[in-house]
Amino acid sequence: MTLSSRMIQVKGRSTEVLTAGQQEPLVFLHGGGIVEGFDPFVPLAGRFTVTAPLMPGYGATELDPPLAGREQVIEDIRDALDELGIQRTVLVGHSLGGWRAAAFAARFPERVSELVLAAPFGMDVPEHPLPDMMAMSPAERLAALTNDPSIWEGRLPTGPDPEFEAARGREGQSIMRFHPGPHDPDLPGLLSSVSAPTLLLWGEDDKTIPAGHADAWHKALPHSSVKTFPATGHLLFHERSEAIAAITDFVRSSRA
Repeated sequence: MTLSSRMIQVKGRSTEVLTAGQQEPLVFLHGGGIVEGFDPFVPLAGRFTVTAPLMPGYGATELDPPLAGREQVIEDIRDALDELGIQRTVLVGHSLGGWRAAAFAARFPERVSELVLAAPFGMDVPEHPLPDMMAMSPAERLAALTNDPSIWEGRLPTGPDPEFEAARGREGQSIMRFHPGPHDPDLPGLLSSVSAPTLLLWGEDDKTIPAGHADAWHKALPHSSVKTFPATGHLLFHERSEAIAAITDFVRSSRA
């Protein structure tokens, strides 16, 4: 089984959606880069209908009109779910997608049955500062994202590739339009409105968003638990199949 692609219209924007499975909905909100792909989520399609709407500027989703700020990001998620006919879902977000998922769950708690946040962005934790990814070389950036360099095999060009660079450029433009900066100062207050049972997943060797951020999230979320994975970096779903299995286990246990 693979994730299939289709296009939907979200308030006039052509939006690419990846899907697999025919069970209850699980929506995945991706992070700031998607070059690593969505392959790890295919096994979940035996238990859920996995749905991944791509943000503006990502994949075949149109870049314009821009999303300017958190509220428009939340509304774009709502509008995509409305178009897909998903009224309530298990919601999973990774990295920047974790920030989006948490903000959506705070604004629309009735639409999220369980929330899974994998190394989410957004908290200000001075004792565990985020690295300056923009100051890194491309090789340093890849090394900061994962402990397993084999993840990149077949996903990165071996020479000049204008199409690849243009796609990464569109992603960067999209982020710059709504990104709150080094952190989201309003986030801790928002998280108190999240009513869904929440699982925080983190790689203990995450060099992009350090695992030291997990405690701040755990304290801010009313109904949260934390699961970490040793010797694991930021792309934990690609590095650890156990991180994918933890999603199903969490949903099952929260309903027991």
